[in-house]
Amino acid sequence: MAKKNTKEKIFDSSIDLFSQYGYTNTSIRQIAKEVGIKESSIYNHYQSKEAILESILNYYISEMLKEEAPIMQSNDNLDLGFEYFYKQGSDRFLSKLSEERMMKITRIFLVGSYHNEKMKAFVKEGIIDYAIKGWEELFNLMKEKEIIRKDANSKQLAESFYSYGIFLLYEHFIFNYPEDDEKFLKDFERRTTDHMKIIFNSVKINNEESKIDNNKNNPSSNHDKENKELETEIMRLEEEKDYKKVENLVRDAFWNIYRPGAYEHFIVYNLREDPSFIKDLAYIIEEDDEIIGHINYSKGNLNLYKKNNQGMEKINDWNEEAVVLGPIAINPKYQNQGYGFRLIKHTLRLAKNKNIPYVFVIGDENYYNRFGFESASKYNLFLEGTDTSEENPFFMIRIFKDLFKDKDYDRGIFYNPKVFNVSQDDVDKFDENFEYKQKRVQEGQLE
Repeated sequence: MAKKNTKEKIFDSSIDLFSQYGYTNTSIRQIAKEVGIKESSIYNHYQSKEAILESILNYYISEMLKEEAPIMQSNDNLDLGFEYFYKQGSDRFLSKLSEERMMKITRIFLVGSYHNEKMKAFVKEGIIDYAIKGWEELFNLMKEKEIIRKDANSKQLAESFYSYGIFLLYEHFIFNYPEDDEKFLKDFERRTTDHMKIIFNSVKINNEESKIDNNKNNPSSNHDKENKELETEIMRLEEEKDYKKVENLVRDAFWNIYRPGAYEHFIVYNLREDPSFIKDLAYIIEEDDEIIGHINYSKGNLNLYKKNNQGMEKINDWNEEAVVLGPIAINPKYQNQGYGFRLIKHTLRLAKNKNIPYVFVIGDENYYNRFGFESASKYNLFLEGTDTSEENPFFMIRIFKDLFKDKDYDRGIFYNPKVFNVSQDDVDKFDENFEYKQKRVQEGQLE
């Protein structure tokens, strides 16, 4: 086994201490003492105790999402029967949860959610909201496949199903702590399976019921209408009628953030007519008929190079096409409410199903780590124009199929689609089509 470096020791010791004493009651001094280093040495690896916590939470999400759950391939797996489908997902979840480190982290954020805003948001958005949304999509699919009744409320089913599992986690990690973990995992599997059967049996239909339902003159009953009114959030592909609204949304989301004004809305406009644009990954989120979120993917180029006596030589037997995520924009009024999280997760699933081997993104590592992104420089891949002699944490890659491990290369350079290169004059001219907004120089801007 490889010897742990100092950062890994800090990470592991923090998990041990946070799970035993709580995040709030653990100090940097205690962590340093546990690792066997000076307190000041911690800051060579993490800026703060909060940065350690964020790293731990991101690790948890990335581990849980390493192997996509069967719910992500639900269209095919449901054809094998709901019980089979459920067991596949349950086995995967419990296998990962049973790892000692994951059990400790689960206790950290469940206990911490009572006292710490970051952990409260993590539990709500990353653990509860995302899962319920996934199960809601699943139950909608089950209605389409005539596995459950069409008048069933998918959101209520998802909440009823998932909330029981959350209750059992809190029961074990808080109310019954310390309790034998192995016993808990067996009980968890049995109790959630029994609960699933109760819910499923309450709404499942047989073939005769399906035939009767299909022969009704008015399949949209009053109950259906009530359900649709409750399910107000819609995620769908962008359509031509959305273009102007999307451009306004992107403009508002980026205005004065990275530079005075913005040019991302101009990139979105240009992308639609560019060969690099991946149209079937351009999604929006609507809430009560208002577009509040949008995401794009496009194709750039990745060149691989091998050192020789003359310097770096380009490797020719390599598919240069590479997918990049962005821009992604959420209406400022709806930010930090999980909409971006759901957009990214949904479209990454689709990208994987399209056999896209990997996706690049440029952004905050602490945010994108939760989706399985990692520093591209780990694979000696760099963004055009950046320093290749050091790590670039803001340039990340999400690998679905590792094409690099058996490839003999020394360096890779990613080039964004040419349409990303815009002039300020062109942006200003395009902006004449929009309502006037004042440009401001603000702290933290890149330009």
